[in-house]
Amino acid sequence: MKIEKCGWSEGLTSIKGNRHNFYTAISKDVTYKELKNLLNSKNIMLIDVREIWEILEYQKIPESINVPLDEVGEALQMNPRDFKEKYNEVKPSKSDS
Repeated sequence: MKIEKCGWSEGLTSIKGNRHNFYTAISKDVTYKELKNLLNSKNIMLIDVREIWEILEYQKIPESINVPLDEVGEALQMNPRDFKEKYNEVKPSKSDS
């Protein structure tokens, strides 16, 4: 499993080939146990980019926010109120891991 700290501001390295123009500063492999500890510590926000049918078939990842991949770019541009209304979660800030 790979965790990437993503931001959408200038000054970070672009992920090539990504149509949503995301940027990454940190990318590292983590084990299930490490991810579980990070989620429990509340020091990370996990965005599950699977489609709704995948969530229904394989279940939601606990403590994650589901934003389908083709909606991520638009979702991160939303104002916090609209994000909360659509995804029923607090919108991640630019500084969130």
